[in-house]
Amino acid sequence: MRNYAAPFVIPAILAVLSMTMAPPSEARRGFVRGANGTAGAFAHQGQYGKRAGARALGANAGFGFRGGSYQGPNGSTLQTAQGGAYKRGVGGFRAKQFQATGANGGTGSGYMNNAYNAQTGTGTRNSGVSYTNPQGQAYGYDGTTNYAKGQGATTTIDTQNKGDYTVDWQKGAKPVVTQTSTTTQ
Repeated sequence: MRNYAAPFVIPAILAVLSMTMAPPSEARRGFVRGANGTAGAFAHQGQYGKRAGARALGANAGFGFRGGSYQGPNGSTLQTAQGGAYKRGVGGFRAKQFQATGANGGTGSGYMNNAYNAQTGTGTRNSGVSYTNPQGQAYGYDGTTNYAKGQGATTTIDTQNKGDYTVDWQKGAKPVVTQTSTTTQ
């Protein structure tokens, strides 16, 4: 099977790298379309930060990524990143994350990743967030979902201070939630 995204990979990466050198308060974009697919890239740098990304999409395969770094006027910060790829008949993946600090001293971070195997019809999704308020109190969760095409899914959720749970999402049935542990404060 021919990979239609491959001819765009190197030019898209080089375009993003060259655009990240843009002077302040400048945006650049590039986009091409051909018989085998499309590719594009962008970069922007402004008063509060910068972001850049690229993607290439064909009929049977594709990839993309983007990220940014920002700083607010009162000392708050945010960093983001995400990317993914797919190939028809094989599967795909997607991942993203963020990290932030508030001007008041609170912090937060989170992630999500998902991988699907089209040959077996199965996949796994992981996600979580963690926050700490300015008083130092933490809360958040980590979760994992395993799923199978046409069958359903099972999710486990581990929270920082609200107990842990399992959720059974079988096809054609209502979700069943089971508390697996409790947390006391």
